[in-house]
Amino acid sequence: MIPKNRIHLSRNLRAQTTPYPNAHRWLRRGLVVCAITLVVGIYAIARPDRSPSTEIPENNKQILGEQESADTQAAEYSIYRVKGGDTLFNLSQKYGVSWQTLAELNGLQEPYVLKIGQQLKVPSQ
Repeated sequence: MIPKNRIHLSRNLRAQTTPYPNAHRWLRRGLVVCAITLVVGIYAIARPDRSPSTEIPENNKQILGEQESADTQAAEYSIYRVKGGDTLFNLSQKYGVSWQTLAELNGLQEPYVLKIGQQLKVPSQ
């Protein structure tokens, strides 16, 4: 019988299979640092202003339903009865306002379906 050759390695010796045996640790640490940087960056960009402006722009006061001051002219609205084939977009072009403004003014929700005979408030020209 031929005796088998046995190679004894110490516990600290390992066969090196890649040129960078600790690459997975470097990669993991790099990903953690990138994730933390990304979260901090998003927070820094998206955080609310420290001094919020409480003044509402003049063109949004009618939509939000605020009372107008005495020196500004009160907005007048006329009532439009929806006919067959009318869409919010067509009405917005006809009256010269955006369709979003018409939807907010009349309290319409998505999908913005208009019914024949429905009454809508539109700005008078």
